Amino acid sequence: MGRLNYTNRKTDGLKLGQIIAKDLSKRIPPGTGSKSALRDPVVELDITGKALGNQGLLDLADALIKSLEYHGEHGRVLQLEELCLKANRLDATCLPALARIVSLAAYDLRDLDLSDNHFSITTPEDATAWELFLTSFARCCMLRRIDLSGNLLGAKAFEVLSRVYSREPAIEILSQGEFELPPPIRESTRRNTIEDPESLSRRTRNLSIDSAREVHTDEERGASAGDSKVTNGRRHATKSPESTTQVSLSDQPHIYMTTQGLRSVPYLVFPNTEMHDAEALHLSYVLSRHHHPDTLLKYVPSTKASQHLQQMDHYDNETGCQGIIYLPNDGFSGPGFKMLEFSENARSFLVDDDRPPSSPALSRTRERTTSISRKFSATHAGSTVAAIGARRPSGTKAEMDDLTDTEAVQIELDRARSRIQGETLKEAGVQTNDLWRTALRMLVICRNLRTSQGDHTQAQPTPEAKPNPPLTSPELNSPTLPKPFKPFVGYLDPHAPPLAAKGTTQQPSTPISKKPPPKLKTATPSPSSRATTSPTSISPKTGTFDTKPYRSDLAKGLPEEIWARIIGDCLEAHRFMSERQQRAVLRCAVDRGTLAREMESLGKPESVQIWKVLEGMGCLAYESDG
Repeated sequence: MGRLNYTNRKTDGLKLGQIIAKDLSKRIPPGTGSKSALRDPVVELDITGKALGNQGLLDLADALIKSLEYHGEHGRVLQLEELCLKANRLDATCLPALARIVSLAAYDLRDLDLSDNHFSITTPEDATAWELFLTSFARCCMLRRIDLSGNLLGAKAFEVLSRVYSREPAIEILSQGEFELPPPIRESTRRNTIEDPESLSRRTRNLSIDSAREVHTDEERGASAGDSKVTNGRRHATKSPESTTQVSLSDQPHIYMTTQGLRSVPYLVFPNTEMHDAEALHLSYVLSRHHHPDTLLKYVPSTKASQHLQQMDHYDNETGCQGIIYLPNDGFSGPGFKMLEFSENARSFLVDDDRPPSSPALSRTRERTTSISRKFSATHAGSTVAAIGARRPSGTKAEMDDLTDTEAVQIELDRARSRIQGETLKEAGVQTNDLWRTALRMLVICRNLRTSQGDHTQAQPTPEAKPNPPLTSPELNSPTLPKPFKPFVGYLDPHAPPLAAKGTTQQPSTPISKKPPPKLKTATPSPSSRATTSPTSISPKTGTFDTKPYRSDLAKGLPEEIWARIIGDCLEAHRFMSERQQRAVLRCAVDRGTLAREMESLGKPESVQIWKVLEGMGCLAYESDG
């Protein structure tokens, strides 16, 4: 393992970035450092406090990306395990380059330190770059920590974090008994297996939880060929302690692949970011769904560095936070901190951890949050807490006592969130939240569908058509116009001979029948049934009759799913809203009962009215389509 530490270099700024770029380029063949890089490609890059700036980092990142992308016939030349860019005056301009680095090092990166920089998400361009950066962690499976402390991120950064986090698949925590652990791996091959993404993916594909068969990679077979012997048709590796090592659950490569993304990172660090209640609101949705660090640390490689161990011990024992580190931050009000406290307690019930809610670790967490909460209450007594009245849940005391612990915790958390949401709507409005703004825009457009629906359903029945009067215009008697066709009164027998040519006389062998033609029995549909009744058809899949209506009561007869997709695509609602939320907005728009409920809120503050509308549509928080 090579540690590239540039903290003691006298050079800094753009010039240092160019020097590091040259050093990284030498690792690519036929560079002078390519042979040593192929022998030991693992790198820990530390550039703390060197004031690289945006341009210095971009020059460095270009060479770093090329080194990460190189895959020669002899292997890789760079496997980035740690990247420390602390205090380098970086801002949102660097986020796309950092996103590319994280994506390429997804199977190797274990620690990322971006603290004490100038990352601040204020413009739409910044928000787009920040979202790209957060989504680049989707395949990361060995990451222990992401440190963003000391950056004035802003409310928009935590809103995007909540959106990206909600769209990631939930982590399924598996116990050791649910895995089939492979046989002992040689110490020399374990390193290559863990650090090589191709071998890692191949090993994961060959994994079978239910099967008792042995799983070996090509490298393991080749490495153990000389130390193996065949007995009764089976291969057995030698049990020499010098050649093999018994590994635990966390040392198996396929274990790492079971947890990926931001949800798998044990420590997300946000102290000293000047958080306020708006940031805390978005962070609460992440906090309540994030597994405890002692659960996630089992699924990432262990660390032996004393610096990292001390840092994690500081997070656990000094800050009072568990995994999501948000203290110290002095911008919280009393209700804002209470909401985070409820989120800490809620995740012990809402996430499926392998420890019971009454574990000693949870008890210590509650004691810490209670003591800190008392300090905040004493500081803010008589101001914010007294000004904002607490909403009480509906129901009698007996009904509240019948609630389970999970339901009670969720009610307390929802109550605390609703208070902060109301304050945010009152002070900042809906324009600051992409989800709220998009949901209300979609609601306004969908109201037109309700108007069209009302016009359609209340239309008067169409009177029966009367026969047209005979045309007596003199123009019809003009010699230039053809004479009107006069049909036969009767009908011809199908076996009758052809008509005779003009000027000849021929008596038909079969006289023309004077019997009137049979009348077809047709039912005249009512105007209401025309819009909802469809012709009966035979389903090509089942061979049965399909009588499902093909027209709805919405405008143009299109079904709800089609209208939701049309309007959602026009507003790019898929970026912020789930499919369920889009359909919920459409249903609320075409339902006349929603207008009556909205009328009940007249006279209340505008923020309260907006909150009730968003709450009725289920569009107060981001959610996943899964």
